Amino acid sequence: MTDRSSKKRILVTGGCGYLGSLLIRELARLASGERLSIRVLDNMEFGSYRALMDLPDSADYEFFEGDILDPAAVRLALRGVESVIHLASLVGTPMGFENPTWTEQINHWGTARLVELCLVSGVHRFIYVSTYAVYGPGGPFDEDAACRPVGPYALSIRHAEESILAASPRGLQPTILRMGTLFGSAPAVRFQSVANRLAFLAGTGRPLTVFGQGEQKRPVIHVRDACAALVHVLSNDNVTRNRIFNVAAANASVIDLVDAIRQSNPDVQVRFTEQDVLTHLSFEVDGTMFRNVGRGWEPAYSISAGMRELLDHFRGFPSTSLLSPIIADIV
Repeated sequence: MTDRSSKKRILVTGGCGYLGSLLIRELARLASGERLSIRVLDNMEFGSYRALMDLPDSADYEFFEGDILDPAAVRLALRGVESVIHLASLVGTPMGFENPTWTEQINHWGTARLVELCLVSGVHRFIYVSTYAVYGPGGPFDEDAACRPVGPYALSIRHAEESILAASPRGLQPTILRMGTLFGSAPAVRFQSVANRLAFLAGTGRPLTVFGQGEQKRPVIHVRDACAALVHVLSNDNVTRNRIFNVAAANASVIDLVDAIRQSNPDVQVRFTEQDVLTHLSFEVDGTMFRNVGRGWEPAYSISAGMRELLDHFRGFPSTSLLSPIIADIV
């Protein structure tokens, strides 16, 4: 019988979400002959049970259904863990103002409590998936740029970062990845972000709604490249710990995303609107530093490939859908 206590164990919070559902599959290749145990903590409020189905057998998996706001659940999940990859958060749009109190509670205080319990449990390696939104509009920003977050979501994530960094003198060894907007297919896809939302509208036969002329930009990254970045961090621990990195494949305009969809669906309709002035703002980051760390990391998936991948999953829909049109929140 295998001694479970001797295994290398990684805890992934939010492991049943969009990024987590793919990451728990990709982490297995870190084992290098050593049996790896991947533990998932998720309250399943936004996660999908599909994330736990058809997992590869090259690693062992443990699932704890619980909330990061529940100290008892977190303490239990941290037992025997060497590293934590913290994905659990309430995700919002960069300029969104929805649910400010709840957003701060989960993203900031949930992270701060998790950090404290990591230190109590003797878990020092901590990888946090943050967001480019902490810089605020403008850019391109490198990692030394001042953070001027706007809106509850960006503020809560920046507060979480500050809690993580404040724990470094007490023994925490964090890496913070300020990730671009994810796109592409995964076992549990999220369609609220700009790229995937456009693909969903096109795939279900509805017009794409673009605010202004669509020149506003967002850092974007394919979900598989995001997983590769996290694996890269774990594989290059000596040069990635106690650092902050921007992780994005490109700073893409909304029109760039529309054009990528048109490569697969040239007949898609596009509607331009002036309904929301906040969505005209651009966010850009400079991701050079992360590409130069360790052996280097480079994105492998283009925007066109990611859009084509998503559209392929909607091939059963006719070119014009009978569903009611939905105005996309293209931010």
